[in-house]
Amino acid sequence: MPELWLNYGTTDIIVDLKVENLSLVENPKFDILNTEILKQEIESIQIEDGTRIIPLDASISTVQLVSDLIAIAEGKGINLSIGSIPKIKKQLSHKLQNQNIISFENNVEHLQDLINDKSTIFVSKASIDPFFGYGGTPITLLREFEQDRMNEAFQSRTDDLPHPAIIGPPTEVATKLCEGVNAKSIEIISSNSGITNIFYDEILQSFQNAIKKLESLAIEDNPEVKSLIVGTNIDTNSSSTLSSSLSLLWNSVNILKRNAIVVIVSENNKGFGAKAIEKFAYGQIKLEDYKNSTYLEGLEHVMFMNELREKFDVAILSSLPKYYLKETFGLKVFSNVQEAAEKILQTNGKSHRISIIQDPNTAIFKTHDKTRN
Repeated sequence: MPELWLNYGTTDIIVDLKVENLSLVENPKFDILNTEILKQEIESIQIEDGTRIIPLDASISTVQLVSDLIAIAEGKGINLSIGSIPKIKKQLSHKLQNQNIISFENNVEHLQDLINDKSTIFVSKASIDPFFGYGGTPITLLREFEQDRMNEAFQSRTDDLPHPAIIGPPTEVATKLCEGVNAKSIEIISSNSGITNIFYDEILQSFQNAIKKLESLAIEDNPEVKSLIVGTNIDTNSSSTLSSSLSLLWNSVNILKRNAIVVIVSENNKGFGAKAIEKFAYGQIKLEDYKNSTYLEGLEHVMFMNELREKFDVAILSSLPKYYLKETFGLKVFSNVQEAAEKILQTNGKSHRISIIQDPNTAIFKTHDKTRN
């Protein structure tokens, strides 16, 4: 039997399957940048006294790049300032030790100050996003600083389904926010194994370059599947909350057949995550409330659950209380991945091949029209 491991929080768990029952979803297009080439690209980023570096996530790759910039600045005697959005300041303080990290309030005034300052450089991990199609600096700025425009983006959607790797009206709302600004950004494309590409330029140019690269990395002719076990992004610690791990599910809908069994391997040691998911868990909002609600963080997850709960059979491995997972969210709960695999084979037959995604960073799928039916 092949030795296959999936991340589960602070540990790894083994998947014990016969070769004939395993279909590993891999993306050979993701190459890791050579250490020397990566070093040269980072050194080419323009920094000087007064440059303000603002990481917008606490992923391993973002922290690595910011740490490298700090080291370069120290070697040249350059004084950098490091800023943070409130959501990730604690994580950054832990990972970027001995750094005085300035926290910016989530309001429009602070955003305007940041994006109109030519000394500002945002750092983001560019990725697939089930609501905006792609994630990166413009998307995070919209989510964190512009409540009214985020509500505008939510209302601009063309339907209530996930659209990973597809640019639509919500993306256009986000990019307008960054038109004609002075700040720059670094967009990082990375996997669980390391950094694949970095793009440094004006915010929109960096984001567009990252999108083009992600589009080129899409898996060609990916088949639709009847079962899928989804691991987590170690790089972004996507297993920490239920809302972040649900994104991995929504990003995979393009390859799922109707009534497919999907198992999310996600520890969720930091709880439900987004406010809308938490409110739904505690009965403060209902599934249908997204239709007439002002946008609340994570409301798209509630919308996707409402639209897709009858289409797929979703299960999870999680440390969250079973009551909420089963009774509130309607998820099947497995105690270990072997139990999940056995249930899938029992349902689909002993000769069935279970598709497994070890690294969701690399799982970029083109749309199958059948999943929209």
